[in-house]
Amino acid sequence: MKYAFFSLLAAAQLATCVPQAKNPAPAQCKKLPGDADWPEDTVWKAALRGVEPRGPQKAWKRPDYKYEAMTVAQVQKAVKFVSDHNLRLSVLNSGHDFIGRNEAPSGLSLVINELKGIRVLDSFTPTPQGALAVNYSTKANTIAPVAGQQAAATLGGGVNVDELNAALRPSGLYSIGAAHGSVSVAGGWSQAGGHAALSSYYGLGSDQILEYKVVTADGALLVANRVSNPDLFWALRGGGGGTFGVVVEATIKVYPAPKILSYNFWLNTTAYANTSAIYPATAYLCAQLPRLNKEGFQGYFYVRPNALQANFLTPNEFANATRMRELMDPILDHMKAMPGINPASLLKIPPVALGSAALGGLQNADGGGAAPPRISSSATSSAASVAASATSSAVASGMAAGHAGMTGMSGHAGMLVRRHGPGEMEPTPKGIIDEDSRLLGEAELTHPRLAWALEQAMPKLPNAQLRSHLVGGGKVFAPPEENASNPAWRRAYVHMMTTGVGTVDASALREISPGMGAYVNEASAKNPDFKSAFWGSHYPKLSAIKKKFDPNFVFYANPGIDADLMVAREGRLCRVGGEIKAQVTRDGSPPDSDNTNAGGHEGEVTSWPLLWQGPGLPPKVVGTPKMPGMPKMPAKGSAVPAAGPAAKGIAAPAPAPAVKGTAAPALAPAAKGTAVPAAKSPSV
Repeated sequence: MKYAFFSLLAAAQLATCVPQAKNPAPAQCKKLPGDADWPEDTVWKAALRGVEPRGPQKAWKRPDYKYEAMTVAQVQKAVKFVSDHNLRLSVLNSGHDFIGRNEAPSGLSLVINELKGIRVLDSFTPTPQGALAVNYSTKANTIAPVAGQQAAATLGGGVNVDELNAALRPSGLYSIGAAHGSVSVAGGWSQAGGHAALSSYYGLGSDQILEYKVVTADGALLVANRVSNPDLFWALRGGGGGTFGVVVEATIKVYPAPKILSYNFWLNTTAYANTSAIYPATAYLCAQLPRLNKEGFQGYFYVRPNALQANFLTPNEFANATRMRELMDPILDHMKAMPGINPASLLKIPPVALGSAALGGLQNADGGGAAPPRISSSATSSAASVAASATSSAVASGMAAGHAGMTGMSGHAGMLVRRHGPGEMEPTPKGIIDEDSRLLGEAELTHPRLAWALEQAMPKLPNAQLRSHLVGGGKVFAPPEENASNPAWRRAYVHMMTTGVGTVDASALREISPGMGAYVNEASAKNPDFKSAFWGSHYPKLSAIKKKFDPNFVFYANPGIDADLMVAREGRLCRVGGEIKAQVTRDGSPPDSDNTNAGGHEGEVTSWPLLWQGPGLPPKVVGTPKMPGMPKMPAKGSAVPAAGPAAKGIAAPAPAPAVKGTAAPALAPAAKGTAVPAAKSPSV
């Protein structure tokens, strides 16, 4: 017995020294490191020259390898490798995804933002062969646009809005794009619909697409246009990025550079702590928006618990300064007379003309570091003095103000540095960021309970804000042909987002808007009834096209088409079927993704609003008011000050410098012992 015991002990000790046999990946599941069939490092490097291994996994879960593609052929190799080895694939373009679809905790990160090249065309006719290809060596040409003929541009999948418009400017042309100029035009922006500052006038981003070239799940390069793979072409224009393939090239509509007028205003409540009066005033403004939109108004307005700011634009035939004042002045007169609104706080900047040099700033007006323009300390200061200050700054800077609702007439370079980090050039996934949103049509904007819904939707959080985009109506209501963009866009005037430092909830907006939906790129990753909310009646057709072109889920986006046919199990994605059951959510929200990286909150302070304190006194610069139920900010990395004026002798962060060679508007002196803080904001 004693011998037998020691024999067993020796055998057990020996077993611990012998490598255990690895098991292959479970059936229906993507492979992970440690699986017997996981490709060795030498296999990766032989197939994808230049591929970079991640190294040890950290708290923020990253893919195992990263591959930066410079050519279409490299994209094809990468997709084919992932498909052949049944690996997880995430596609990273410019990095402006707020709900975590461009990253994964395993597999390959395919980076495509260096797919460059631009060719300007005086016209375009779709063919099965597709447009003449571009690449990083293709230099943008100049054309003489033909009157009455639709001009176009063919561009690489990584070309961003700023790069495209810089290339178009010598031809006197312009392309709409995301409000942030570093967003890639052919990426998730246009593939999910894509709104822009002037989308009311030109249509959604998806409406601009004349052709895509896309690498599908088998590594093939397909042309998708009206005469080649029309079902795929339909799906790619609104079905969502990273879902049907990797778009490596696009041909889009471009337009003569528009004439634009910009009209700004700021309005505050009577008291800093009054966090209820702003909502009836905002609801009144919302009720006027369908009428204003028919007069060419579009742009942005931003609601805080105690203030409201707007930057409205009118292009081309609608750009009439007299008409803008005729329409806006009675509305603002009514708003400033409403209960709880301080009429002396109204700052109006009469229409400012924006020339072609302003277009880049218009796309980038995403929350720079400036405050509203200089205002007189006298309650009787004229609007003309405000206008003069703002106009001179606008001319000097050559750009529009304030997509984030926190800027005056200022440059945007400081914002880009703050957003992406000093010196950061490579796109970086942002993780899953707490935000929620809803598309609102005329019935919702005139709803008798809108003021209630706005107040309920306003987060009780630091830096709480309702970011509102008047980007629907007009051409959005009447696209030249149907595509897969959310049908709710075709009835919506406003895309409204709830943001703040913490978890937000737009349920009240959903309550007053049955039958509408949300913009998937700027929505909650756990939006209820996601299929209907993001794609409406288009979802069944999109699901069928997904199964046709990607039956094995080489591409996975969550929220995305057929996301509920995959489940995350112990860090890996598995196909639903047999013993693997679908994750059923009670409210129809998407299943849990394998990507659980939580994005950072926007913990900044803001130099807006300015609260008027009386004759002879400077306006008070304040932060976010303290509302009932508002939690304290985390101590680490937080820059949000306590509510009300800063403590004596404590200085808030200084504003970011203006773009070199531009003049930012002056700000009235802050209260003694305080400094004007900076502001920033993300939006796509």
